[in-house]
Amino acid sequence: MLIDSHAHLEMKEFDSDREEVIERARQAGVDYIITVGTNLALSRKALSLAHQYKNIYATIGIHPH
Repeated sequence: MLIDSHAHLEMKEFDSDREEVIERARQAGVDYIITVGTNLALSRKALSLAHQYKNIYATIGIHPH
């Protein structure tokens, strides 16, 4: 089992191809992805992704604290 333990799928850079990125990871053998929120808004978006995809989990944080 492979787990990507530190991703930032919630960031705007993935807005245009997020689903494709998630699918490519799955095809490459990544079973689970942990996406890391770095502020309140991005943590909420990370949680939303975790609710949307069964293989994505979210962490919540305020960077760099």
